[in-house]
Amino acid sequence: MKLTFPRPDGTMAVLKLTDQPIALGRGHEADVVISDEKVSRIHCGIRLWDGAYFLKDLKSRNGTFVNEEPVDVVKLKAGDRIRVGSVVFNFESDVRPGTETIFHQTEQEFTAGKGYSTILREIVNDMGQPLAPSEHKPKTERFKKPGAGK
Repeated sequence: MKLTFPRPDGTMAVLKLTDQPIALGRGHEADVVISDEKVSRIHCGIRLWDGAYFLKDLKSRNGTFVNEEPVDVVKLKAGDRIRVGSVVFNFESDVRPGTETIFHQTEQEFTAGKGYSTILREIVNDMGQPLAPSEHKPKTERFKKPGAGK
């Protein structure tokens, strides 16, 4: 499992979670330091317990939210959004779907009426690289006849 979150410069950071607990907070002693006045010095913690990750609010002044619900202790699941102050962390799985799953999902999207360009744009956006408007159109290549100028 991993946490993804925006850095102050706008780039995305990825923190791979292990069996070691981590603390999120404003103080320098936190494992993930969040520069936000609404965040306590040690705001909340995440730890692996019995095969699952749990988040615990550590008596923070402004609370910790998972999917916009205030929490004290919660078992995290892939796709959860953790908000600490104004920073949103995404709790994600490291496991990516296999080829057969992707083909099946794409076939369902085509059947539901989604077009090729839309699906391609979503794939590129998921990779974190915006697709320029002209890039979604098929490109044609020009071939020279054999023996024609080089």
